[in-house]
Amino acid sequence: MTAKLIVQLHVADYDRFKSVFDDMRPVRKEHAATAHRLHRGVDDPNRVVVVTEFATADDARAFTRSAALKEAQQRAGMDAPPDFLVCEEVETDTY
Repeated sequence: MTAKLIVQLHVADYDRFKSVFDDMRPVRKEHAATAHRLHRGVDDPNRVVVVTEFATADDARAFTRSAALKEAQQRAGMDAPPDFLVCEEVETDTY
């Protein structure tokens, strides 16, 4: 079963964050990521939510502990520690 890593974070400059995020694509793939969705706050565009799909929950957890991610967080200009949630999808429906 695939796992999702949901990350909520706040950055000082979205464009700086986005550049670093894009550079991290190969690292996400190395950790068995298969897709991502990127969201910005409507009232605060520097508030970001990233939903990344991984092959397993262990892969997602390993990504959160990777040295490459920690270094990227510093380069991205995060102004607070990120909030990580590893979860499995239990239901999908469309309306």
